[in-house]
Amino acid sequence: MQQALYRKYRPEKLTELVGQEEAVSLISKQIEKGNLGHAYLFSGPRGVGKTSLARIIATQLGCDPVFDITEIDAASNNKVDDIRDMNESVNFIASSPGQKRVYILDEVHMLSNAASNAFLKTLEEPPEHIIFILATTEPERVLETVKSRTTHIVFKKIPELEIVKTLEEIGKKEKMIMNNEVLNTIATFSDGSLRDGINLFEQTFNTFGKKTTVDDLYGILGKLSTKEFEVIINSIEIQDTASVLEVLREAYQKGLQPSDIVDSISEFFRNMFYLKYLPGDSKLDNLTPTLKKLLETADKKVNAKQLIRILDLIDELNHNLSNSTSQHLKLELFLMKVIKPELGSDIKTVSYRVDLLEGKISNNKTSTQAMNSNKDKEVVVETQEVPKNTNVTKKTSKKESLGNFDVYWPKILEEMKSELSPRKFSYLTAVRAEVEEDTINLIVDKENEFLFEQLKKSQEITELLQSIVAKLMGLEVSVKVSLNPNARLDDGKKGLSVAQEIFDVEDLN
Repeated sequence: MQQALYRKYRPEKLTELVGQEEAVSLISKQIEKGNLGHAYLFSGPRGVGKTSLARIIATQLGCDPVFDITEIDAASNNKVDDIRDMNESVNFIASSPGQKRVYILDEVHMLSNAASNAFLKTLEEPPEHIIFILATTEPERVLETVKSRTTHIVFKKIPELEIVKTLEEIGKKEKMIMNNEVLNTIATFSDGSLRDGINLFEQTFNTFGKKTTVDDLYGILGKLSTKEFEVIINSIEIQDTASVLEVLREAYQKGLQPSDIVDSISEFFRNMFYLKYLPGDSKLDNLTPTLKKLLETADKKVNAKQLIRILDLIDELNHNLSNSTSQHLKLELFLMKVIKPELGSDIKTVSYRVDLLEGKISNNKTSTQAMNSNKDKEVVVETQEVPKNTNVTKKTSKKESLGNFDVYWPKILEEMKSELSPRKFSYLTAVRAEVEEDTINLIVDKENEFLFEQLKKSQEITELLQSIVAKLMGLEVSVKVSLNPNARLDDGKKGLSVAQEIFDVEDLN
């Protein structure tokens, strides 16, 4: 069985430990002078050399790797009985007279309070031949009474340049050559962990070989590629919803989850923000030339107002996504709002949508005027051309006229279907329309609460319904959305399935 590269190239000497000069210097001096402490606490991120240094110390002391070095995973051996067994074992002498025995406790913060307290006595007064080395990624969770009985050494994240250098050296020895841009990207996503960097290097090469591209690497990382972001940026510029939906479908087929895609989008537009407003920030130094060029192109196509709005939408999406049972749908809704601002419900797009609506009504020889800036922002519609022979006049009681609403409802739906996107119109398949005086009440069953929330936020649907009622019936009406507590489960499920089905199979342009 082939040995993993991170194990094969685990440092065996102090001089081979990468990126931890201060820790190496301290331990070297203590070994040189023969005054090593009886207990150490190594803290720092994962994969930066904590366990490796502990093993090197044991090797430097001449410990037998089988009899004199004991490694304990405190995450799985965290009970009082586990620590009591260890306390009893420390009394056993080393394999050779005068030799030391080293206990390495990894993830020591996972010990229960009771187990930590059981360890205290032994930690404070261990036998002379015993050295304890405790390792943790979360030192703040280690009991203060344990910390106080150790020499605490803090490990740092390994610089990206050091990771790249190490990967190049391993690549030469293993004949696994990759281009520098890929190596730099691996180092960036390793986040200071050399072990993670080596693992990612090995996985990438074994999958794609020496011709690996950055986009290949993004696929392994579960991120959108630069080519996919090119499509997204172009789609924002020309409002091309079909292309964006195709990007999503391909991402799903590759196994990416909505959270993966959101992370990629969030990171991309955050980098855009830094490039626009903080071009000298060190965060941008780690970007690959390809990505930086794409961001510069995107900066020319997405203006400041658009960018801020997109970041607001991302923030909203991140807030809602984790607790959602329909993450795919929420992600798709987010991208639709990004591509077509008129579909959004935020205040920054209200005037745009009003203009759009007025244009539609004008084309139908109907004049729409926004009246009153009250809280519910009702739109009052005046009809310019009502046929003379109509039985509906402005003096007619609204209540009496809306009594014929059921007759007009199919025609209203037909006109709304021609004006709305398939997704928006699908919302109406799950509602019942009822009349209350001069108000049309759109009722949604409780089991379909998702559509209820969408309808509440959709001024486009509300305003369009008001304008079509004005056109067909000569009435000014209010529209409200209600949730029916006495749900009809079958209807609710049907409405949601229709919405999802339409979205999955139809172009939303």
